[in-house]
Amino acid sequence: MLIRHGQASFGSDNYDQLSDLGHRQSRITGEHLAGLGRLPDVMISGELERQKDTAIGAQGQWDGHDADLEIADAFNEYDADGLFKAYLPAALREDAELAEAGQRLFQDRRLFQRAFSRIVRAWLSEEPHDAGDVEGWSAFRGRVQDGLERLRSNYDRDARIALFTSGGPIAVAVGEALGLSPSATIELNWVLFNASITELRSTKTGWRLMGFNNVTHLELVGEPGLVTSR
Repeated sequence: MLIRHGQASFGSDNYDQLSDLGHRQSRITGEHLAGLGRLPDVMISGELERQKDTAIGAQGQWDGHDADLEIADAFNEYDADGLFKAYLPAALREDAELAEAGQRLFQDRRLFQRAFSRIVRAWLSEEPHDAGDVEGWSAFRGRVQDGLERLRSNYDRDARIALFTSGGPIAVAVGEALGLSPSATIELNWVLFNASITELRSTKTGWRLMGFNNVTHLELVGEPGLVTSR
């Protein structure tokens, strides 16, 4: 199962940390898995703090179930800061409202998503830029694919693996399972909820999608605002 990190700290000086809500989402996810009796044999996280802290928060609800947390940089998110440096100047030239927003662009979720969508489209097309060594789409996709292939090689197909990661790697994994184009793959990223559970099954020929973007565990709590995307 692939678990997206809990809500991070959008609009703060350090995005790569869980908000108070993000910590709670992580604990609820752990409680849910414990209640289902579906605790993982293997726990893996990317290197980012929001990914690791989601794993730690979930594991904290599993009394007596010890599983070492493995760190795998293959499942780090793409470098959003690098993408903004590379492609934001062109986006501002093409969109007057974004250009006029100034710093408000990074506090207003609607404007941010509008700019980010433009930036990611340029990234998918591997458009040239002057920002130096920014990981391109093909390299990012290949990194995640390599990480997934290592899981298939290193673990039995029946092993229950909990992979704590981010929207980009989850989108790539699902895109690979379904044979989606890059543009269709990245669309999945925009709809993924925080602390959502996506399930893949390893088969002889690859990965099979068994469930996508499940947040039933958050919905059952019955609190408005508990289900978030950013």
